[in-house]
Amino acid sequence: MNLRPRPCQQCGQKVAEYGRTRCFKCLYPHLPAPVCKVCGSDAHYVGGYCRRCHPRVSSADSCRDCFAWGTWRQRGRCRACTSFRNRRQTGTCATCRRTVPLKRGVCRLCHCQAAAVPRTWQRPDPTTAAITGQQLFLSDLVRHVHLASRRSRADITPAETRRPPRAPSFTAPQQRQDPLFVSARDMSRVTVPDVEPLDSVFTSYVAAQADIHADTRGWSQGVRQRVQQSLYLLTAVHGPHETIKASTVATLPRQRARRAITRVTEVLADLDLLDDDRPDALDTWIQRRLGSVHPEIRDEALAWINIVRHGGPRRRPRSTATVRNQVAHAVPFLLACSERYRTLRQVTRGDVTEWLAQCSTPHTEAVALRDMFKTLKSQRLLFANPARGVSLGAKPSSVPRPLSPEAIQTIAAAADSDPALKFLIALIGIHALYPHQARALPLTAIDYTRGRLSLDDVDHPLDDFTRQAAANYTRVRHERWPRTRNPHLFISSQTAHTRTPVTIGWMQPLLRGLPVTAQRLREDRILEEAAVTGADPQHLCAVFNITPETGLRYIRFFQRGMNYPSTHNQQR
Repeated sequence: MNLRPRPCQQCGQKVAEYGRTRCFKCLYPHLPAPVCKVCGSDAHYVGGYCRRCHPRVSSADSCRDCFAWGTWRQRGRCRACTSFRNRRQTGTCATCRRTVPLKRGVCRLCHCQAAAVPRTWQRPDPTTAAITGQQLFLSDLVRHVHLASRRSRADITPAETRRPPRAPSFTAPQQRQDPLFVSARDMSRVTVPDVEPLDSVFTSYVAAQADIHADTRGWSQGVRQRVQQSLYLLTAVHGPHETIKASTVATLPRQRARRAITRVTEVLADLDLLDDDRPDALDTWIQRRLGSVHPEIRDEALAWINIVRHGGPRRRPRSTATVRNQVAHAVPFLLACSERYRTLRQVTRGDVTEWLAQCSTPHTEAVALRDMFKTLKSQRLLFANPARGVSLGAKPSSVPRPLSPEAIQTIAAAADSDPALKFLIALIGIHALYPHQARALPLTAIDYTRGRLSLDDVDHPLDDFTRQAAANYTRVRHERWPRTRNPHLFISSQTAHTRTPVTIGWMQPLLRGLPVTAQRLREDRILEEAAVTGADPQHLCAVFNITPETGLRYIRFFQRGMNYPSTHNQQR
């Protein structure tokens, strides 16, 4: 029996009678149409029912419980309300006062209405529908979730417990669509519940990759949560076809420390999703130092600096420290030239010689000026090199001097209160490591079994003081950062979540207040070794892995008839 309704072929407005091609009104225009015995409609279909009320006709209708449109008449309720009714008790809703199944005293319709209202960080208010009214919606548009049966902890194997979550399947687009108009995004007023992701698969993929990144770096739970919230905000408003600017990451809401800006930038950079539009720190520093220089002289100096930084046809690029050093020594000369000339082509050899004669460090100044003029001449920006043949003078050198007994007592007193400082002093003051070697010392360098300190060309026996200092600091390190995956011994609150060593900015505050620097402490240790071994430069080169020229520099202290204080060995 086919009860599928068909429209009337004559009027096209009402439903044709069952088994006919026209409706009752068109078939019998002079007779009154029978009414439906359920709703009273004159659109008779068959058996005294209209097509809407016939119990065996499948047609779209509204859900009886939530009024969502799109249910079939045979069911009467949407799938969500059917499941809701099977698991809940019927009662009177506290918001709409209907007698329907309830959850926490509120029906499903009022729960859906509260969830549809834009939220902040608070929970949805179920009584919202009493104020705003009900917003009708389409039925069965919610994703169906099949809950697996729960297993006890005893049934879960250790391998399943340690298994990392599987990242969702996602394929990055091969091509990216450049935007026609680039506008800055301000994320400072956006919160997590207010944003619906543009691409949920892309957002889930970035979140899974961030978890993998956090596991390899040993992030704490707090850092992991802040990074996930920030990544959700960023990926919710960015599609997989576009990159995320670093300036947009910096506008995340709340304080920068609460949003883990640095960690978010690391994750995006690893996924090749970061557009680093931050100004270069070295460029900013150079522009600030050359701000008062004449514009034409500044352009010529920038041409030289660009070659020093990035290299040339037959020149390797220099490090950032070298660039800063040469620019810092050349800027005073450029400022002096700006008062007299408009371009460096007007500078003469006499100007260079006169300037070097009044400098406190003529050797370093001459090195910077000779390099600048030689580079500009090779680039055909100068007709002649005014610094050609200018004598560099004697290279400044100093004779190391031992520390005073009072300074050693101050260092020993400060080391007793700080395990990190005590271990650092042991590495530099006993094993004579360079400061950068001590900062980058790996965990595997301390071999407690063999009693050795091994690092590159350094292989020293581990004395009791260094062994105890290393054990104390390692215990403090583990107590403060138990989840860190950093392979270096010295870590800070910043590097504990990365795999990089600490910088000089970590060491300087640690040594602040002491009467010596790390380099002076190392020099004192080498002088002590020279005093014990009879000032043998070959022995110093073999023990401390220094060059013969450096070894002779330490011997000059004893050649001048000076004696190393005997109280040093007792205090050490």
